[in-house]
Amino acid sequence: MINQFLSRLPLILLVLLIVLAFWLNQSVRAPSPAQEGDLRRAPDYIVENFSATRMDHEGVTRHVLSAKKMLHYPDDDTADLEQPRLINTHPGKPAMEVEADQAKMSGNGEDIYLTGNVKVLRKAGKGRGETTMTTSFLHLVPDDDIAKTDRPVVITEANAIIKAVGMETSNRTQVTRLLSQVKVVHAKVKRRANAAKIDSD
Repeated sequence: MINQFLSRLPLILLVLLIVLAFWLNQSVRAPSPAQEGDLRRAPDYIVENFSATRMDHEGVTRHVLSAKKMLHYPDDDTADLEQPRLINTHPGKPAMEVEADQAKMSGNGEDIYLTGNVKVLRKAGKGRGETTMTTSFLHLVPDDDIAKTDRPVVITEANAIIKAVGMETSNRTQVTRLLSQVKVVHAKVKRRANAAKIDSD
């Protein structure tokens, strides 16, 4: 029995060496592309309850961006924001406030893509009342004071409710372009309809 074991010992050692070499190779092998992608998408830092202010060359506040949480990704220098809020100001123009459930921001901050319960509030200005817009997606270009979407939007003003699909607005020029399927309901029409309903009752 012992002689048989001793005669097979070199074979057993060879098998053990092969198994050990295979195990070591698997342990130190470079990660697969999928694994590398997962590693690159891991955030390198997380900031909670933050606020960032951007000023122009004269030291005047132009944008204030805040969020409940920000996750920064090193592979493409983008950031994911939870419950973001942006206040955009321009000298002599009413401020524009934007909030949403989530947002993705490019590395240089030139583009912000908001999703989920997006709400835009343009404060009242000279000759214009307060305006509110809601949509499911909005692309902001803060440096140009532009907001745009290709999704359905609802714009509520003091005397009208406007529905459309697709919109571009500039806070600098105060001009809003509605791209398609525009429907407008004026407050006077709504009042007449309510009065007719009361009379018929």
